[in-house]
Amino acid sequence: MASTYAFFDGPKAFDALARRMDSRPGLRATLFLNIQRKKGDMTAADHLVRRFADRFWGVDWPGESRPTVYYDPRALDLDGPSGVLHAKAVVVDDEVVFVTSANLTEAALDRNIEMGLLVRDRALAASVSSHFQGLVDYSLLHPLPMA
Repeated sequence: MASTYAFFDGPKAFDALARRMDSRPGLRATLFLNIQRKKGDMTAADHLVRRFADRFWGVDWPGESRPTVYYDPRALDLDGPSGVLHAKAVVVDDEVVFVTSANLTEAALDRNIEMGLLVRDRALAASVSSHFQGLVDYSLLHPLPMA
């Protein structure tokens, strides 16, 4: 499971995960991504989601195997965000958790001063995974449509 507020150059950002998923057919991954509404954009939320999905699956995701992707629909409210998916974290096999201030952007990875914490603790990793699964279970996060 991985969550980020923003990413840039999807093929580069997601390359390692996509290659791993393609080489291990049973491997499952879940991404939690933010879809932003630009200031002044009055496009219907479902059109913004479709546009994001088309770009993500057609341009940004480099693999054949696909992760499950969720987004926070509150970020698409016309009156401005009542909330956004801003968490930046990675959980691997409910054993290791990486929580960071960095987005998957060139600026965050190459220029900014960011900080992250890698913890090898099953209880913490499972807790983070459970938190996100709860958001999905209560329909607070919605699945991104496939292309």
